[in-house]
Amino acid sequence: MLYETFQSLENGFRLFDWYHLSWLMLTVLVICIMYNIYSSADLKLKRKIRIRWALVILLLESIKNLVLVWQGEFWYGSLPLHLCGLGIFIVLAHAFLKGHHLDMILYFLTMPGAFMSLVTPDWTNVSAFNYLHFHSFLFHVLLFAYPVTMLLSKELTLSIRKMWQPILFLCVTVPVIYVLNVLWETNFMFINQAAEGTPLMLLEQYLGRQYYILGFIGLVMVFWLLLLLPIIVCNSYRRTY
Repeated sequence: MLYETFQSLENGFRLFDWYHLSWLMLTVLVICIMYNIYSSADLKLKRKIRIRWALVILLLESIKNLVLVWQGEFWYGSLPLHLCGLGIFIVLAHAFLKGHHLDMILYFLTMPGAFMSLVTPDWTNVSAFNYLHFHSFLFHVLLFAYPVTMLLSKELTLSIRKMWQPILFLCVTVPVIYVLNVLWETNFMFINQAAEGTPLMLLEQYLGRQYYILGFIGLVMVFWLLLLLPIIVCNSYRRTY
């Protein structure tokens, strides 16, 4: 029975089955461990942890692309131009730069993007014994854990007045990504169509390919409102007390 269970992973997994839930629990464990390590460190060590964390994420992506090149499967769609791929450079910049210039982008884009990738992965049909499968989970676990750890450690300076930052980021990147998707027949950021095997397919089926992007924008707005609530509550608490 146990052998058959693991053997079935050769064909991938299902959303929220025991295997998927195991990775989600591992994500929580990683966050707890990294938070305990990071929060107890001094300022100098915290900077080292951030930089090494960011470099590990970059290394994972680099190794993945080298594997694809070696297998002869590297193509335009392998480039790190999904939201999580761009998150590599956001985390790198956040780790190396001083100040809080990227806090809002990290909180409103990288964190929810990595969260959705973990909760609704688009690699469910990839064999669990495939390196790319393992990479996809590990990469997104580390990418999601980074902003969450920064948030729990109170290292992110968040303000409603700075909402223009993630909005501007999307206004600059999305049109470029859309054009590249058309030219290269890719689907970076899933803005041209829904990713197969994810709940986004329901959005496309309900609204149709033509209006899918409008529904996608609406979904992003809902997520942002949910992320804004803690900021609003905290600001109200501070004003009261």
